Amino acid sequence: MNIFNFEFKRLFKGNIIWALVCSVLIVMFMLFFPSMKEMGMQELVGSKLESLPEAFLEAFNISGATDFSNISDFSAYVLQYIVMAGGIYAAILGVSSLAKEESEGTIEFLYSKPVTRSRIVTAKILANAFILFIFIIIVFIITIISTIIVKPDDVKFVSVITDINKIYLGMALISYVFMTIGFLISVFVKSAKKATSIALGIFFASYILGIFSKLQDRLSGFIYLSPFDYAAPSNVIKNGFEEKYIIIGLGIMIISLAGTYIIYNKKDYNI
Repeated sequence: MNIFNFEFKRLFKGNIIWALVCSVLIVMFMLFFPSMKEMGMQELVGSKLESLPEAFLEAFNISGATDFSNISDFSAYVLQYIVMAGGIYAAILGVSSLAKEESEGTIEFLYSKPVTRSRIVTAKILANAFILFIFIIIVFIITIISTIIVKPDDVKFVSVITDINKIYLGMALISYVFMTIGFLISVFVKSAKKATSIALGIFFASYILGIFSKLQDRLSGFIYLSPFDYAAPSNVIKNGFEEKYIIIGLGIMIISLAGTYIIYNKKDYNI
């Protein structure tokens, strides 16, 4: 029995649905860009943003220098919601991965086969990682196509592609961090039905901590508990990737996966 193929087939339909929904949102967002070039719309958006406290804007990854008539700034802002969706989807994949076998009763079938627990975990990690990669590639391609359609003639193609590449590399880092955290939590979850609510809780709890870190200096350390802020699109576009966040992200992935193997191999199941 090929566990990788079984897991991949089980996840593929859901993956396509997530990719299609996000692709539709991307197209809708990007088609709205030409209207941002109109002076009236610029003034309206600008006046609304100026009425908000600077700290509040920064908490939601908007700065006073953000120009929504600039396609890179606009893309960074709207694509942050796609990055958030990617993080949530990744967390759902991770949390539901190992919980499914116990809640659906297939763990007994797996254990009847000549396969180790470590091999089960490895196959599931690879299948989920590949599914997530496909999702990122699909929405990346749709973003490229949509951006080309609405790109102003005076903006260089290479410049836009470079910025989008940065956003999606950041999305990959964020998503895989959430997926591996989900895997670790999956070891303790007995019902896959709880996966979505747990994944949403993980993502938004960390996201809110990231917001708090920007509102209060004394809470600035909370940003390290917010994977989304390791590579938030607007920050990546303006400042590039910060080495410390890449190291922390990779560290979380390694620790989460190591913990998954160790705990899963020692866990007792009711078979």
